[in-house]
Amino acid sequence: MLVLIPYSLFLTPSCKQNNWADWKVQNELWLVQNLRNEGVKKTAKGLQYKIIADPTPQDAQPNDNSTIVCDYTLKLINGYQVDGGKNVTLNLANCIPGFAQGCHLIHNNGDIELYIPCSLGYDYSKYVQNDKYNAEGSGTEGTQSYIPPYSTLIYDIHICGVSGD
Repeated sequence: MLVLIPYSLFLTPSCKQNNWADWKVQNELWLVQNLRNEGVKKTAKGLQYKIIADPTPQDAQPNDNSTIVCDYTLKLINGYQVDGGKNVTLNLANCIPGFAQGCHLIHNNGDIELYIPCSLGYDYSKYVQNDKYNAEGSGTEGTQSYIPPYSTLIYDIHICGVSGD
């Protein structure tokens, strides 16, 4: 079960640059609270996850070179659903680090929830800190696919198939 924080404390996904610091803090606090939830674990690299089902541990387990077929949903900490798909084919070598690392934790036919901090997802901090780029987030602001800077990514994943080394 996720810790619920009143929705009014969260920025909308279309937060502006002057609110990025607030959004960053809210995402960091959410991750601290999430780790207190039953079944949520954390890897050495900071990925939080909860294995929902791993019914076939004798089946293939994805690795860095694997291609998987999966069903997934992606949402932000405020419940805003950004993306989703059924029977999506992905090469884990081309995925964000947190997604790939999480898929390594289960086998074919497994279900997992991933809570990916921005450092393992879309890490904009390097752009803001060195002021080389104007971090805009991922996607087009105001659209369903927009992901603000510093966002924690919450994936629900079911692996339907694994192929590759």
